Amino acid sequence: MTAPISFSGIESGLNTTAIINALMAAYEQPLNNLQTEQTNLNTQMSDYQTLNSDLLNLQQAGDALATPGAYNQAFSVSSSDSAIATGSVTSGSGAGSVTFAVDQLATGSTQISAGTVSATNDVVASGDYLVGSGGAVLGIQSFAGTSSLATGAHSISVTQASAGASASGTSSVAQSTTIGSTNNTITANIDGTAYTFTIASGTYTTSQLAQAVQQSSGGLLTASVSSSGIMTVATAQQGSSASLQITGGTALTSLGMSAGSTTYGTNGIINVDGTANTISNISASGATQVTLTSGTGGTITANLAGPLTIGSMTAQNVSVGNGSLASVVSAINAANAGVTATALQVGTNSYALEITSNSTGLVGAATIDTQAFSGSSLGVMQTTTAAQNAIVSVGGTGGYQVSSDTNQLTGLIPGVTVQVSQVSSSPVTLTVSADGTNIANQVQTLVNAANKALSDIATFTAYNESTNVAGPLNDQAAALNGLSQQILSLVGNAVGTSVVGADGTGESAGLSITSSGTIQFDKTAFIQAYDANPSAVQAMFTVGGTFTQSGSTYAGQVSVSGASNVTQSGSYAVVISQSATQAVDTGSATFSSSSSTLASAESYTITSGTQSATYAATAGESIANVISGIKASMAAAGIGVSAALTGSSGAYSVQLSSANYGSAVSFTVTASGTDQLGLTSAGSTYSGKDVAGTIDGQTAVGTGQMLSLNNSSSPANGLVLQVTATGITSATPVGTINYSPGIAQSLASLSANAILGPSGLIASSISGIQNTLTSLTPEITTQQQLVATEKKMLVQEFTKMEEALAQLSSQSQFLKYSSGSSSSTTSSSSGSLSGSSLSGG
Repeated sequence: MTAPISFSGIESGLNTTAIINALMAAYEQPLNNLQTEQTNLNTQMSDYQTLNSDLLNLQQAGDALATPGAYNQAFSVSSSDSAIATGSVTSGSGAGSVTFAVDQLATGSTQISAGTVSATNDVVASGDYLVGSGGAVLGIQSFAGTSSLATGAHSISVTQASAGASASGTSSVAQSTTIGSTNNTITANIDGTAYTFTIASGTYTTSQLAQAVQQSSGGLLTASVSSSGIMTVATAQQGSSASLQITGGTALTSLGMSAGSTTYGTNGIINVDGTANTISNISASGATQVTLTSGTGGTITANLAGPLTIGSMTAQNVSVGNGSLASVVSAINAANAGVTATALQVGTNSYALEITSNSTGLVGAATIDTQAFSGSSLGVMQTTTAAQNAIVSVGGTGGYQVSSDTNQLTGLIPGVTVQVSQVSSSPVTLTVSADGTNIANQVQTLVNAANKALSDIATFTAYNESTNVAGPLNDQAAALNGLSQQILSLVGNAVGTSVVGADGTGESAGLSITSSGTIQFDKTAFIQAYDANPSAVQAMFTVGGTFTQSGSTYAGQVSVSGASNVTQSGSYAVVISQSATQAVDTGSATFSSSSSTLASAESYTITSGTQSATYAATAGESIANVISGIKASMAAAGIGVSAALTGSSGAYSVQLSSANYGSAVSFTVTASGTDQLGLTSAGSTYSGKDVAGTIDGQTAVGTGQMLSLNNSSSPANGLVLQVTATGITSATPVGTINYSPGIAQSLASLSANAILGPSGLIASSISGIQNTLTSLTPEITTQQQLVATEKKMLVQEFTKMEEALAQLSSQSQFLKYSSGSSSSTTSSSSGSLSGSSLSGG
């Protein structure tokens, strides 16, 4: 709609609109003042919000560099031959190197039918077909289901690993042992048959000696040497049907062994759908065929190859439909059993069945019924590519071997993943060295964030003397410029000076403060400094501190693990009242040596959280073998508890201990029999304890070995210490921690304190502006109402004036007209009379 037409001063001739505006100008001044103040405050709010964003970015950049974990990627891996192997840093790595030979690469399995059919709709099978993957890693070479086995998924797990009968030495083998005609024989009874083995003459390392013993037995025995130098020999045949007795021989002294009693192997247990199947005899050579009963009905015929290893797999018993090759392929692929089936065209009207594993290594190897199609033209399934793990020999060919189900290996160097690409007997060396490039990029981000904040503060608080124009936050220049000086001082103090000199002095790890009040960063200089001394450069940025112990007992046993953005630099007393402990169970039974044996069979079950592991020891089994079995069972179940022999000669005990510390760590132990190891004599549940104590005189919270202070009244609030001191059970002053935050943590803390909390400079300023704007709103509304009312009144008054003037004008015109008409009538009458009179006279 168009605005109404204004007839200003129609009657009066006055510009009433201008008069009203002039009268309102003074009346509107309070409103204009309030609106100007509102605009200025909104501008200030916007500027403070920009600074808030700047400081938040600075805080985040500082936090990213404040902890030691940020420097995990500050290393790179080089290879002496990248065609053979390369490496990449994952986390927690440090400088180091490893040399190894690549013995084999990981491959998946491929099996192809021996024969072919002329079309994919040719019938090749009937009934159901059992298929799965991962059997090889358990020790299951192949399997087949009976007709009564239900279709669908079947859980197969080895809950107890099999082992041969073993005997262990009582003293360590020498690092170098020479075998000759006077010390080269071992006599033993294996499964009741007496044998004499002759070790080949030569000078051997410990591992070479074990290999020589094994070779002398012709495959009847295996041999190994532990990290402590103890020789253990065991029957290649496994299960309780295997027995071994070392009876003598001239080599026993050199092997650290002695004649002993008969020991027996350990049965393997295969659980199928909840039903345990005990395997007492696993052949040393060739496959062992066993029948496994399923908990859901039916049986599985399995061919075992080698020892049973704890683990699990899922098999699928699938219906092959009409039995055609196409139907078999479709059924296998629909089962999602970790394998892929293909109707492979190998010629004109010639199709073979191919089954390949979907992943590499033994854990992914296809486990199938190789005879299922032998009644058709397909024939038996033949292995064309056997699944195998990648294996490397550390130190070179002949060194200890490390295996992986993929061509990536971890653990060779902490925090490094190794990728092997080519088999080579020639050793390759991977070297991890400091590489500051990634950290330099993060430092650049920190410097950019700091300079952005400095620049914005300078802009918002500036005063232009030539134009006499001040920045929106000029009235807060003192406080904000103080914040700028704090940023510059934190960096300047860390690099050793406040302003970089003309000769470059004052520059540290590429950082310097310029005379114009900005932070300068030389990335190349930083990388050079970091590569030369990564720990020193890292210490410039991270939270850290030194520990001054109260006595030599606690030297190095307290360190700074972390801090918050409110933790202040300073020295804080540390008092420990309880050391953190692991969950430990030390058996009450004692044994003369690791070769001591159990009198009767007994099972031990260790449970931690939702995971359980059971090991069934057999009568006559050595303590060393029992410990190994318990360890393997717990490892397979993912339980972070280790087993070891502890004590001294003649009085050894079995001890279970958790890897971690604290009350959150616990496990239970149960025994099926009389508890010959004494592991339940002190109860069934074992838990760790959290560290307890005070920091700066304030009670701190312990979690494992970490002691954290959460008390806002202490300047040490947010400080986290790692306390490794042991054996403390009452309040003990251990020393003083001298906390220093480093550049990154200092800038993060300064930023956080400015933007967080009601007392922070930015936070309080924004809050104050918001409160003022809130109070202005009703004032402006009131003034707007008053102005509108006043204007309306003036318009009404001038409108009335115009109306009155219009009325007066109308009356004036009427009177004027009325007066003129009366005079004309009088004149006419006079004329008539005069004429009449004259006429009459």
